[in-house]
Amino acid sequence: MTRLRYLAILLCASVSIGSAALADDEKRHAVPDFSGVWSHTWKLPGAFDKPASGAGPVGEDPKNPHRDNGPWAADWTNPILQPHTREQLKKITEGELNENPHDEASTKCLPPGVPSILGLRDFMQIVQGKNKVWILYSRDHHVRHIYLNAKHSDDTKLTWLGDSVGHYEGDTLVIDTIGQNDKTETDRFGTPHSDKIHVIERYRLSADGKQLDVDFKVSDPGAFTTEWSAHVGYLRDKAFFEENACAENNGGHGIRREIEMPIADKPDF
Repeated sequence: MTRLRYLAILLCASVSIGSAALADDEKRHAVPDFSGVWSHTWKLPGAFDKPASGAGPVGEDPKNPHRDNGPWAADWTNPILQPHTREQLKKITEGELNENPHDEASTKCLPPGVPSILGLRDFMQIVQGKNKVWILYSRDHHVRHIYLNAKHSDDTKLTWLGDSVGHYEGDTLVIDTIGQNDKTETDRFGTPHSDKIHVIERYRLSADGKQLDVDFKVSDPGAFTTEWSAHVGYLRDKAFFEENACAENNGGHGIRREIEMPIADKPDF
């Protein structure tokens, strides 16, 4: 009887330890919940925050800081810029300072590309599925498709938002994007990039789940001298995810003049 009782105790202990181990394993592999509507938190709306260390993004010209609807003057002396990239950005900045503002992609009803899309001053929503994550932007209904635990296509076509694959690393969603065309810009200042641009984003929730931190790295041997990184923060928002169609909002917001309504010069059907 004593031996049977001893075996029973061992069995119960084994089950308890196994259950605890299983619970810990499930906790470690639990997918973080990024779902919901998010709004930006930043110091300069439209621009990226600098990283804690290392090469950072192009920022505003310290001699001509952006104010209200004023010019977006870039610090084109940033050492991350290759000579030809610096010259292009210098011309854009000179235009901004001489009342010839540079229209950002979204103002022209064009997709902003990655990472520029992280600087949109509108709501963002994340929808998580088993094999795919969708990131929805209220600005002009842009949608990003991130395929989980997948590889980039061997024949990736150049597109506006590129080819994005992702995976979870513990509590972090990692998104890897290649295959973007060179028609978009890197940021609100108009910094150009090439079709060799490669962006890696890391999404992580704060301890209370109310803030979403996005750290990303950009490498592009066709436009930059080195890899650089930046940060964007979001807060959970209870606001209604409103529709925002570009062609219906052509009031020239922030650029001090009206934007012409885009009209096709020939039918596409």
